[in-house]
Parts: sequence; structure tokens; C-alpha cells
Amino acid sequence: MPADSAFADSLVVEQGFAYPDWDGIARHIESTLPESGWGAAWEKVAHQWLEHLRQHLGEAYQVHETSNFLILTSAPGHIAEDAKQSAEASLSQILRHLDGSASDLGYGKHVVLMFAESGDYYQYVAHFHPDGDVPMSGGLCIQSGYTHYAFPTYDHNGYRTVLAHELTHACLSHLPIPAWLNEALAMRMETAVTGDSIFYLDREIFERHLHHWNEETIQQFWSGAAWQIPGDSFELSYNLAEILWRKIEVDLNASKDQVTSFINAATYEDGGESAFRATFALGLEELAADFLGDGPWAPRPERF
Repeated sequence: MPADSAFADSLVVEQGFAYPDWDGIARHIESTLPESGWGAAWEKVAHQWLEHLRQHLGEAYQVHETSNFLILTSAPGHIAEDAKQSAEASLSQILRHLDGSASDLGYGKHVVLMFAESGDYYQYVAHFHPDGDVPMSGGLCIQSGYTHYAFPTYDHNGYRTVLAHELTHACLSHLPIPAWLNEALAMRMETAVTGDSIFYLDREIFERHLHHWNEETIQQFWSGAAWQIPGDSFELSYNLAEILWRKIEVDLNASKDQVTSFINAATYEDGGESAFRATFALGLEELAADFLGDGPWAPRPERF
């Protein structure tokens, strides 16, 4: 495993934050250790990395460890303890609810960065948006290099929901599922894990859906591009994804086997269309039309 000096040499420092050369570290570990030693090596690297981040953020930050997580936070002791318990419970419940689809395979522990200041959070995640366009967000599952989770914790009330959401993304990252399905499942797990639901639909929101979705914008939804467009596209995409998933669970009364089959077969290449047809014997156009009314709602992969 990399020595401390070798690890320090692998870091790129931007505005005080340390970003390791994960490809270089992976090559070093895999070329110098048998596979049986990779887990311990990655765990040591994660500790080294978090120590660099802790030093930059200040002494108020501490690393808290569980069987599966490393959590960097400045939260008071009782909040940090709750975060540890919540993280382990969330992982266990996600793997149980999405059994057959979700996976926790990999090396090293899950890393959670709980930023006390929004400025620090956005400064840190800016590294992963080299175009300079950093969208507003309540948290991110960062899958560049060592998968980890970053989110601001302004009042220590919402971190359980954010972590459940982002952890779901990580547990599904081995599957090529379309963005709308990925987000729908993450929101579904928020409710399953925490009991909270932010789903809301009234006449005004319904009218916004009818006004927004058309032949062009629905393709952005199926392709995932809609989540990169600020405003109604971003907000309504989350809402539509949740609506479609509720229709699958409730209106179609999907069985556990059907849900698992669809998730495992769905691909971003066609928005999940072929997997949906194979599983439910109807198209996504019909599912969308049940909410939006008749329209040009079928995924058109050639336009993605």
C-alpha cells in the first residue's frame, strides 16, 4: 500500500482541498499487493485522504468510523453517533429493499463528507465540474475515482435522507440504468429508509408538467440530459421520475421479481424502453401517457 509520502505525492491540491490521483493509486496497489490485500490498502488510503481534508477544514472536524463507513464531520458527538448508526442502517435497508439489484461490492469503506459550511461544500465539488458550472444541490454521490458522498449539513436535520438517496446511487452504480430510473429508486429508498417523503403533486405542478413536456423535452428526460438543465427541467424531472415509479409499483402492481428484472435489464441507451416492454408488456410511452395524456412520449434513442 502507498507509504504516507507516496500518497502525499499523488495529491492534487486545489483551494486547499486534496484530490488524490486515484488511477495512480490503483495501479500502485494492484501492482505491489495480492488481491487479498487490496481492501486493507484502500482503507488505509481513505484514512490518509480524510486526514488531509480534516487538516484543511480545521480541528473541529473528526473522522468517525464504523464497519462500512468513514465519516468526516464537525457535528457534535451525539449527531456524529447518529450519523454512524444511520449510515449503517441505510446501507442494510437499501441492500434488503433492492435485493437482487443493489450491490456493495468493492474495496475500502464508504466515505461520507459532511460539510458544515455550504461554501466549503461547493468549493469542494467544483473540482468535479471542470466547466465551472456547479449546480445547486443538497448532496452528491461522486463516482470519480473513489466513490464518496458529499453534502452540506446546515442544521443536522436532513442528512439521513440525503445519505439514503446518494447511497442508493452508489449501490446501483454497477448497473447501466437510465437517469430517471436511478433517481426514482433513490427517492423511493429515501422513503423506505427514513419514512420521510417529499413527494408533492397539486394542480399547479400538474399544469407545469403539461406545459413543460413536449417532443423535445421528453427525450431529454429519457436520456438523462434533463437533470443537467436548471429550472423546470431539473425540478420536474425528479417529480416525473417519482410519478412513473409510483405508477409501476401501484398502478401496475409490479411484483418483486418484475421490479428486479426491470432494474437489472434497463439501460440508459434506450431510456429503459426495451426492458420495460419485456417486463410489463407495454411501453414507457403508455406509462407516461397515463399521467401526461396522449403525446409523443416514446423514447427515441437516436435523438439522445
